Parts: sequence; structure tokens; C-alpha cells
Amino acid sequence: MSTLNELGEKEAVRAVLSRLLPRGVVGMGDDAACVRIGSRYLVVSTDLISKRTHIPDRMSAYQVGWMAAAVNLSDIAAMGAEPIGVVMAMGLPRSTGSDTLMDMVEGVTDCCESVSAKYLGGDTKECPELTIAGTSLGLVRTDGLLKRSGAKEGDLLAVTGTVGLAGAAFHEMDLDDHDRRARKAALEPRPRIREGVLLSASGCVTSCMDTSDGLAMSVHELSNASGVGFEVMRDKVPVDPAAVAICEKYGKLVDDAALYSGGDYQLLFTIDPSGLGRLMSMMKDDVSVIGRATLERDVVLIGEGGKGPLPYKGYEHFKG
Repeated sequence: MSTLNELGEKEAVRAVLSRLLPRGVVGMGDDAACVRIGSRYLVVSTDLISKRTHIPDRMSAYQVGWMAAAVNLSDIAAMGAEPIGVVMAMGLPRSTGSDTLMDMVEGVTDCCESVSAKYLGGDTKECPELTIAGTSLGLVRTDGLLKRSGAKEGDLLAVTGTVGLAGAAFHEMDLDDHDRRARKAALEPRPRIREGVLLSASGCVTSCMDTSDGLAMSVHELSNASGVGFEVMRDKVPVDPAAVAICEKYGKLVDDAALYSGGDYQLLFTIDPSGLGRLMSMMKDDVSVIGRATLERDVVLIGEGGKGPLPYKGYEHFKG
């Protein structure tokens, strides 16, 4: 029998989903699950962070709370939904100070309020390692739901914002001298709720997910879910200038931060080309078209060196 270390998170999730036969639920395998309620879907997602996998020593208690809320709200954004709120189950060592707990609560609250969501409470229990599991709730019209499946040959591939800043931040995470904006991007990511709602309203987005595990891996996940391939134009990928500067400063590869590091929490999506003009007018300068969907199932990167496979590479739990 395979271990989780051998399978990795993605294969483990697929194995679990193969055993589930939910009724009245869509979105299995997407960023969130959805239950139909009249003309809308109730969107539900759960995500957790823990000391070993998500919380570097430089992370404040406030940032821990913010991150716990942000990773959950990002899943709501990826489905095009407007958030209702978040509940949190906190597993805390008994040595945790009460001021630390309240700082985490403040972080959760502020992140929720930044996207007009509510912190709805939750649970606290003793745990040997700090572990916070959240559940997020949102609502979206049934005709506006965004899923990972749905991309078609000829659709354009696009991403919000810039990429690479969170990944680059970890090159100087242990240093006092650091890029403040980069560290904030890594430790206080902004859920792209506004962007997700606009993508839903545009009527031309055919698939969507967030880039929490890295841009390259996310492109592959859209490919697997939609049954299409992708051509990604490297020179169109909107790498944050600060990420380039940090990588050059420490002699690191920019592509490792821009393509293969997680933590940016942008939205990666496909567009029916006929709606591109309308979408761009809605999103202003916050969208970059980086490629297109192809009939072949291959995922390729086109750059100065020519055309080659885009590796299925990014952050994956159980594999590290």
C-alpha cells in the first residue's frame, strides 16, 4: 500500500474523491463544494494551517490568524462567490498566551472584514502543535459558478495580479533586511474576492482556480479538470518586479518563484475570446493573458529557448 509521502496531496485527494458519491453537491475536486439553494449555490470550503507546514518563525500571531482566514476565503473567490463568513477551529498548545490567542482572533477578523465577510466563531481545543482549521461559506448565482472544468480549445489563459512575490519573500524570510511588501504578500495574502466576483459577473470565464500551490501546478490542474492542454507564453507571465529583484539579489532562479512557488493566491482562469474586451474593461489592469487552451493535452511553456514541457511542479503537501 502506498504512503501519503509516495502519493502526494493531489493523488490522495483524487483517491478520496473516487470514493465519494455526494448528492446535490457540485464542485467535488474544485476549490470548494457547492450545494444548490434555489437560484444560488451555497459555496463551502475548508482549509487548515499548522506550525510545521505554514507558520515560519517570523510570522506574528496576527498574521497566523490572517493567513488562516485568507486561505479559506481564497477558495470562495475561486468559485466566483461572495463570502458570508468563516468559522475557525483552533488547536492550541496549553502554553499559548492569551494575548497570542487574541492577536490571532484579530487577524482572522481583519481578514474577513477586508472582504466584507464575518468571523462567525468556532472552537478551541488543546493540541501539541498550533493548528487552525477554517471553514468558509459563500453564495453565488447558479449561472455564475466558476469551476476548474469548462475550458475549451481556443480559450485564453489568464491570471490576476502578479506572481512570484510570495515565493521570493522566503529567500529573505529569516533576515531583518527584507522587502516589506514581499513579506506581507507571503504572510498576509489578500483573498481575491473582488476579482472572483467580477470574473463570475463577466459571463465569459470558462474555468477558474486559485494559484495557492504555484502557477505551473495550477495550469496542470486546470488542464486535468477540463481535458485540454495549454500553451503558456513565458514573456506574458506578470512576474512582480520586486520578486525579480529579490531573486537576483540572492542568486535564485526567477522561474522558481514565479512558476513553481506557491503562496500568491492569485486567480488563474480561462476566457472565451469573444468576451475578452468586456472582461478587460471590468478588470482594468489587473489581468494578464498568458496563453491559450489547446486540443492536445500537453502543457507547454514557450520562451526564449523555444517550446518545451511546463513541469508539473509546485508546493505539494506530504511531498514538501
